[in-house]
Amino acid sequence: MFTSLLSIFILIASGYFSKKIKIFKQKHSTIFISYALTFALPALIFDKIYHVHIHTTLLNIILTGFASSIIGACLGFLICRFLKFSKATTISTLLLALFGNTLFIGMPIITGFFGKETLDEIIFYDQLATSIPISILGPFILSFGADVKVSLIKNTIEVLKFPPFIALVFGFAFRNVKIPHVIFDSLNLFSASVVPVALFAIGLGLNFRSVKSSYKSTIIVLLCKMIVAPLLFITIALIFKVNFGDISWSVGILQCAMPPMVLASAMIMKANLDTQLAVSAVAMGVIFSFVSLPFVNFMITFLGGN
Repeated sequence: MFTSLLSIFILIASGYFSKKIKIFKQKHSTIFISYALTFALPALIFDKIYHVHIHTTLLNIILTGFASSIIGACLGFLICRFLKFSKATTISTLLLALFGNTLFIGMPIITGFFGKETLDEIIFYDQLATSIPISILGPFILSFGADVKVSLIKNTIEVLKFPPFIALVFGFAFRNVKIPHVIFDSLNLFSASVVPVALFAIGLGLNFRSVKSSYKSTIIVLLCKMIVAPLLFITIALIFKVNFGDISWSVGILQCAMPPMVLASAMIMKANLDTQLAVSAVAMGVIFSFVSLPFVNFMITFLGGN
């Protein structure tokens, strides 16, 4: 896992320092992210959904992970209310603590530790527990903190037009259709660029200047998202006596422990809520993952050995 974390650090640092030495500007990160979301990621999703073996255990893992994240986020919301934070900060905390970076951070870490055979499960978890829910729930949650009316029709159209979602639908639709290998060869070329391009973009967009002004709310977000949620997941798994030696459960727990999602941060900034927290939580979440993820993995390994 430390090798995977080091690789991620190098890619993110490359993006960050390319900004510092003025090869790229921070605003250029949106170009890289747009490429990843429009071309590379849909290619990866279609390939993996087309080949994924869907079973009851996988669905249970996704439901457990999403439920744990909801409880962790609600805890963050209650803490913010108790501390009498502003409405903008409280709603921003809720969104950031609910959705993690299960793809761009989760994929390289988990495949580095368990191997590329876990890619199908990573993609399936990301789509059903993160990408689709945030597309639907994100605008609704943010509406409680901003003077914006939620349009169900508009949100539905945006989800249907989202390239990764289109790839998800086509992946399911063509599962029983034989597709030439040459198509997947081309998709694999696009897929291979998802992680390096996305991590470079994350580094390019990192900004640590907001940490000092929002450190309290940032700590709440990171603890609820990266410690409380996975521990809740583990607790639920212990109650139902799951086999921690099953890699599928390990993948789900680690996905639940991922740092705040970049898209959640972008949505908060677009809604003009707590932009300082949005930037700080993503930046510090990446750093904190070097501590929290090995801790969570140790817990999984310990339970799996017993």
